[in-house]
Amino acid sequence: MHYVCPVCGFDKLDEPAYNKYNEASYEICPCCQFQFGVDDDVEISDGVFMLREETHTIYRNKWVEDGAEIFQPECYPQEFQSDDKVKKEYLIQQLKNIIVSP
Repeated sequence: MHYVCPVCGFDKLDEPAYNKYNEASYEICPCCQFQFGVDDDVEISDGVFMLREETHTIYRNKWVEDGAEIFQPECYPQEFQSDDKVKKEYLIQQLKNIIVSP
């Protein structure tokens, strides 16, 4: 069974990003390089943390803006990449997995 990255929509994660108790897997997405439990642990002031969904959105927007570079191209379908980046037409489809558009 595979799971979807809540940041980039990649649908081949080995385990869910967060379990039923909302605990992070600490897995790194082979597509966007987001590490669950690390990159989403952003303290904005003393003891106040950014909402997880906000970190996902900020990271996603930067990743797309920077060209949607694939962290581990060898783990990503070759037909959907070009120069180690997600092809735009597939990126649009991939982001639909998490109901966002580029």
